[in-house]
Amino acid sequence: MIYITLILIILTKFTPQGIPKFDLMTVTKYTLVLILLASLPFQFARAQEEDEKERNFRIEIEPSSFFLRGVSASVQYAITKDRHLSLGPYLATVDIPVFPRKRMFDNVGADTTSARLGFQIALMARYRINLFKEMESNPYVGLIAGWEYFDIKQPYSPETVRLTTYVLTPYLGYELYYFRKMLYVNPQIRSVFYLGQGTDHPERPERVSSFFLLPQISLGIRL
Repeated sequence: MIYITLILIILTKFTPQGIPKFDLMTVTKYTLVLILLASLPFQFARAQEEDEKERNFRIEIEPSSFFLRGVSASVQYAITKDRHLSLGPYLATVDIPVFPRKRMFDNVGADTTSARLGFQIALMARYRINLFKEMESNPYVGLIAGWEYFDIKQPYSPETVRLTTYVLTPYLGYELYYFRKMLYVNPQIRSVFYLGQGTDHPERPERVSSFFLLPQISLGIRL
C-alpha cells in the first residue's frame, strides 16, 4: 500500500481542476527508482539467509540523468557460468549541459539555446576482470554499441536541428559492492566514438564530433 501511495504522489501532477496529469518522462524515471526501492526489502530478507547467491540480473541507473531532465538505465544478464560476461539493453534521454557541448559537437556551444540527447538505444556488454579473486568488487571492461539522435536549438533560428548517429563506446569501470555482493557503485570512464551522422537540415553547420571522453557513475543492484 505504501508503494501505491508513493507512486500516486510522485508520478501525478494535479491541474487546478484536480484532474491528474501524467508526465511521461517523470513516470519513466521515477518508476525505475521505485522498482529498485520496492525490490530492496525482499532482497535484504533473502540476503540475511544467503551469503552467496547466483544473481545473474543487474539493473543500473545513472543519477546524473535525473538532474538533466531525463533518464539513463540498463538491464544486464550474466551469460556465462562465472558471471564475468554480461549483456543487456541500454537506454538514455537527457539534456546536454553546457560544459561538454564543444567536445561533443561542432558549432554548438554555450550560446546554444538547448541541446538534448533525444533518445539512445544500445547494447551494453561488460566483462569483469577477476583481479582480486577473494573480493566481489573488481574492475571490468565494456562496450556500448547503438544508435542515437540529438535535437539542437539555436537562438538565431526557430527550427530544431536533428542529428542522428551510430555510437561505439568502449569503457573501463569498477564495481564497488557494499551490501551482500548485491548493491554497488559503478564509476566509469567512457571513450565515445560517433560513426557517421545524418541531419534533417544539411544547410546548417551543426555536426556531431567524432570522439570525446565521458566520465560517468551509476548505481546498481544485482538480483
